[in-house]
Amino acid sequence: MRKLLLTLITLTISLSAYPQSDGKKHLEGYISVHTHEEKGKIFLEISDLDKEFLYVNALVAGVGSNDLGLDRGQLGNTRVVEFRKAGNKILLVEKNMNYRAISDNEDEVRSVQDAFAESVLWGFEITESKGGKHMVDATSFYLQDAHQIAEKLTKAKQGSYKLEASRSAIHYPMTKNFPKNTEVEAIITVVGSPTGRHISSVTPSAESVTVRQRHSFIELPDDNYKPRAFDPRAGYFSISYMDYATPISEPIMKRFISRHRLEKKNPELELSEAVKPIIYYLDRGTPEPIRSALIEGGNWWKDAFESAGYKNAFRVELLPEGSDPMDVRYNVIQWVHRSTRGWSYGASVRDPRTGEIIKGHVSLGSLRVRQDYLIAQGLLQPYGEGKEYDSTMLKMSLDRLRQLSAHEIGHTIGLAHNYSASPNMSSVMDYPYPNIQLTAKGDIDLSNAYDQHIGEWDKWAIKYGYVHFENEQDEKIGLKKILEETYDEGFEFISDRDARSPGGSHPRAHLWDNHALPQQELLRLLKIRNSRLKTFGMNAIPEGTPLATLEEVLVPLYLMHRYQLEATSKLIGGVDYRYKIKGDNQAEQQTVSAEQQKQALDAILTSIQPIHLELPSDISALIHPRPLGYNAQETFSSRNGLNFDPLAPAENLVNMTLDLLFEPSRVNRLHQQALLDKALPSYNWMLEELISKISKTDNKAGWHQEIQMMSERILIEKMISLSKNPDVSSTVRALTRSKLQNIYTPLSDKANINRSIVHRKDKTPDSVRASHDNYLANRIHTFLSLPETLEPIKTLEIPDGAPIGSRELIYCEH
Repeated sequence: MRKLLLTLITLTISLSAYPQSDGKKHLEGYISVHTHEEKGKIFLEISDLDKEFLYVNALVAGVGSNDLGLDRGQLGNTRVVEFRKAGNKILLVEKNMNYRAISDNEDEVRSVQDAFAESVLWGFEITESKGGKHMVDATSFYLQDAHQIAEKLTKAKQGSYKLEASRSAIHYPMTKNFPKNTEVEAIITVVGSPTGRHISSVTPSAESVTVRQRHSFIELPDDNYKPRAFDPRAGYFSISYMDYATPISEPIMKRFISRHRLEKKNPELELSEAVKPIIYYLDRGTPEPIRSALIEGGNWWKDAFESAGYKNAFRVELLPEGSDPMDVRYNVIQWVHRSTRGWSYGASVRDPRTGEIIKGHVSLGSLRVRQDYLIAQGLLQPYGEGKEYDSTMLKMSLDRLRQLSAHEIGHTIGLAHNYSASPNMSSVMDYPYPNIQLTAKGDIDLSNAYDQHIGEWDKWAIKYGYVHFENEQDEKIGLKKILEETYDEGFEFISDRDARSPGGSHPRAHLWDNHALPQQELLRLLKIRNSRLKTFGMNAIPEGTPLATLEEVLVPLYLMHRYQLEATSKLIGGVDYRYKIKGDNQAEQQTVSAEQQKQALDAILTSIQPIHLELPSDISALIHPRPLGYNAQETFSSRNGLNFDPLAPAENLVNMTLDLLFEPSRVNRLHQQALLDKALPSYNWMLEELISKISKTDNKAGWHQEIQMMSERILIEKMISLSKNPDVSSTVRALTRSKLQNIYTPLSDKANINRSIVHRKDKTPDSVRASHDNYLANRIHTFLSLPETLEPIKTLEIPDGAPIGSRELIYCEH
C-alpha cells in the first residue's frame, strides 16, 4: 500500500511539473509534447539528454507533379540524432555515422567522433527546467521548410520561393504520440513569383504552394538485430561506414545489407513461423480492381520467404481504418496521384547504424497503369463498329500492377534492381516489357504479357538476406554456399549503373526488354509493330473521342521497340561480365562474339530503313490538330505548327538510334577491341556499315526518299559532332574526320560540289536529291575548312597518390 501511494505521489509530481493551464494539452509518449492550439504553439519536454534516436521528416501532402518530384508520402533522410544541453539551449545534433570506431576503448571512439564534423539541426531555447526535465518551444522547428520545398522549386526553375511563416501552422489533428515514436505534422506554405509551367499546372495559385510535412522522432531499435554482410553478388542495398578500429590487415570500409528484422519462433525447424511477420498495408484510397491486384502481387513474396525457411512470414493487407500511413509502425503501399505519369518507387526508414529496415514505404504512381492500357489499346485497336471495350486491356494492365507491387515492395525489403533477369524472367526486380505474341491467325495475344509469380532469382536473394543461422561461423559458410548455388543454377545479378547507361556494354542487362538475344527480339517486335501500324486508325480510340488523341495511342505503338533497340545496341562493343569475386564460381569476363555484334548492327540498321519508318498515309490524314481543352502530353514534336508532322516519328527513331551507336564509350571500345582481336568488329567497320546502309538508294521517291535524306543528314551531323567530342579517343576522332574526307568527294574541288556526295546507282536527275546532297556537301566542307581547334586534347588524370609521393604537404614529410 505504501509503495502504491509513493508511486501515485511521484506520478502526480511528474504530471504537475508543467501545469496544463491556459489551453495547453499534454500528449504523453516517446518524447512528451505539449500543445497550445489557441496560441499556435507546440512544446517539447526533454528529459533524455545525450541519448540517440532517429529523426525522419516526410511529405504527407505533396505537390502532385512528377517533374518536380515532391510526392505525397515522400520520405526524407533517416538521421541518428540526440539532444544535448549547452548553456540555456538544447541542441538537436545529427551524429556522423559515416566514420566510427567500433571499440570498447572509449578514447578510441572519441578520437574518431572528434575527427569528423557533426551537424546541429536546431537549437531550442530552454523556457523552463524542473527535475531534470527541460521545456522548449519547438514551434519554429516544426514550421521550418524541412523538406526544402522552396529550394527544390527554385532549383527546378519554377520561380523564386521562400517560406511564409504567416501561412504556416502546426496541424494539430495529426500531431500524435506513441510509446516509441512522436509524430508532429505541420502545414507549410512557400510563396514566390512562379515562372515554370509545372508548378502552375498543379496549384490553384502558383504564388502560394502549401503542403504538409511530418516530423518523426523514433526510438532506436534494440541491440538484438544482427547485421548481415553485404556482398555485391547478392542483390541488396547496403549501408556502409569506415571503422577506424579495424585491424590494418582487414578492410576499413564496413558494408551491411538493408533488410527487415525477421526471427524464427522455432529456429531448430527448417520451416518455422516468424516471431513477428513482415506486414505491408495498402492505402485505403486505392480503388478496385487495382486494390485487389496490388494485394495479390505483394503477397507473391510469401513464396520467397517460405523458400528461406519462414511460414506465413510476409503478407499484404488493407490498412486498418483510421490508421496513419505515415506512422513509422506501419509498412505501407501508397497509391500516389500526380498530374502526369511518373515513376513508382520503394523507400524505407532504416537504422543508419546497422541497415535494419524499420518501415517500408512504397509509392505507386496511379497513372502508370494507364500506359499499359494505352499500349494494349494501340495493339488491339478494339473500338470497331459496335465494340466499345475489350477486357484484355484491363487484364494486361492489372497483371502489370501485380508485378509492379511486388517489384516496389522488393526494394523496401532490401533488394536492388536486377536488370539481367529478363532473358529467363527470373526476377520481379527487373523492368519487364509486355510479352506480346501473335497467334497463328496473326492476332495479338496478350494473355501472358506479364509473369504472375515471384521469380527464382528473388527466392535466392531472399535466402541470402533472411535465412536463419545459429552463429557467425555458420552464417559465413552458409551465405557463401547460397551464392554458389545461385550462380550454379545459372542466375546472375547486374544492377542500375550497368543497365541504365546508354553506353552500357552488358549484353543482357537492359530496361524494358525481353529475350536472351536482343537482336532477334528487336526484329520480332518490328514485325508485330509494322502489322499493327498497317491497321491503325479509328478503331484505336472510343466513339466520341477527338481524332487528335489518336496520336497518344500512336506514340507507344510506333516506338514499341525503342527499348529493344537500346538493348541491341549494347551488344556492339559489348562485354559480358559479372560482379565477380576472386575464387567464386561465376564466369570470366569476355567480349561479345563478332557474330552477335554483327547481327546486332544489322538488326538495328534494318529497323531504321525507310520501309520501317514511314507511316501509312491515312494515319497522317486522321490525326487532327488538338481541340480546345485537350493539351498535348507525350506526343511527337512537330515542325508543322499545330498540325501533325509525319516525318517527326521517323526522325525521333533515327536520332535516338545513332546517338546509341555513336555513344563515346561504345565507339572507344569498338576501336580498342579490334586492336586486341582482329576477328572482332572495329569502329571503322561500323562507320562503313552505317554509311553504306543509310545511303543505299532504292529509287523510291516521296516520303521514302524524304526519310532517307533525313537519315543521311542526321548521320553526317553525328559524325561531325563525334569528330569534335573530347570524350572519344583522339584516334576515333581522327578516323571519323578521315571518313568524312574520304567517303565524300574532295570538297576543295568546287567543280564537284554539285554532284552527289555518295556514290549512287541512280543516274536519274533529281533536283530535290541534288539539293540535299549539295547541302550536306556544304556542311561537311564548312566543317573541314574550319581551323582545327588548337586547345590541347583533354588527357585522363592519374589516380591520386597523396600523401605518398605527394607534391602537397611535403613540408611535413620526413
